[in-house]
Amino acid sequence: MILMSRMEWGVVIGINLLLIALLVPGVQQSREVARQSMSKSNLKHVAIAFYNYNDTWSYLPPGGTIREDGTAMHGWMIQNYLFMEASHLYDCVDFNNPWDSSENTPVYEWPMGCYQVPGADANYSPTGFALTHYQGNPNLLHRNSSVSLEQLEDGAAHHWLAGEVAGNYQPWGYPFNWRPLGTKLCDGPNSFGHPPWSGGHLLRAD
Repeated sequence: MILMSRMEWGVVIGINLLLIALLVPGVQQSREVARQSMSKSNLKHVAIAFYNYNDTWSYLPPGGTIREDGTAMHGWMIQNYLFMEASHLYDCVDFNNPWDSSENTPVYEWPMGCYQVPGADANYSPTGFALTHYQGNPNLLHRNSSVSLEQLEDGAAHHWLAGEVAGNYQPWGYPFNWRPLGTKLCDGPNSFGHPPWSGGHLLRAD
């Protein structure tokens, strides 16, 4: 049996700690690459849903449906969801009542992976609603809008539909999930982008 001195044990432990220190950044980088890939995949599914919605109804979903009395009802994400995954949650929504009514709260408390950036720092609002880390383009998705992709005079390639946001996340059922792009990514919580990546992804309309 070979016994090691304290100094030898210290050397072994030091080597192991050094190896761990060298490996951790690589593991973290791999995780961030995987998260970026997942977020891009989310936006791809959002894009397909937008196009399927547009093909079905001849226009994009309204950014938010707002009644004449000002009551905010539902947003574009639940409309799009019908064309993204199984419609069991969509079928549970009572569209005659607002998104945050007691009838609809159980639906919008459910976290939607397709509307969340993996690893984001917040997934629920203080009141328990599941958040989204994406927002739409207010020029195409706004109050009671019905914009068609075919109406984009300069072509879809010159427009964007949605993207990751840097903060001030809203519940995915919120009827006002849109914000202006601004001039710089990751420029505060009201901007687009994902700060850990020092950038972000935007979904182009084409």
